[in-house]
Amino acid sequence: MKAASLEAGEIDRIESEVGEIMAAVPAKVWDGRSLPVPIDSIAREVYGLKVRQVSHDQMREVVGELAVDGIMSGLLLTGIGEIWVNEWEASQPEWGPQRERFTIGHELGHFAMHQTGRPAIYCRAADAVEPDADGPSAHPVPELEANTFSAAFLMPASLVRPELGPDGVDGDRLKLLMQRFDSSAKAMRRRVETLRLIA
Repeated sequence: MKAASLEAGEIDRIESEVGEIMAAVPAKVWDGRSLPVPIDSIAREVYGLKVRQVSHDQMREVVGELAVDGIMSGLLLTGIGEIWVNEWEASQPEWGPQRERFTIGHELGHFAMHQTGRPAIYCRAADAVEPDADGPSAHPVPELEANTFSAAFLMPASLVRPELGPDGVDGDRLKLLMQRFDSSAKAMRRRVETLRLIA
């Protein structure tokens, strides 16, 4: 089943879950204020997940017939407790580190919200990443939820909201926020829009 976007109530639910998780992160891992949020340390220290950069071919080999068209940005392998991120994407100098952070947050979202019993594999195709700020996207609900989780974790509402003016953010402010939160322009624009929607 496809969905254009999550309802405001679902976004609020995920925001609340993320807030509870973040409040429980030990101060030695993250103090709740310093930026950028150390998503890889949280995955490792709080959830016991190892984060690895692997080739696209390695991902396709593991996924097999579940492989999606295009590039896979990440995988969550619950059976072995690993998040795999696409090493080629992560190595891109202009956007790789931000993409890797979003992918880790996305897979962590699957781990926190979608695990049910037996080990599973969660895939993340590049086109399921950071829904376009220009319009709604038709992704399966779990992918939208994982994207929402990642955005809420990497750009906490309590730290972004004080930076917003009545009309959102201008170009210079957006660049500053992107640097502080180590995010892409698309992810930060989308986050600002979401926070204004659920204000």
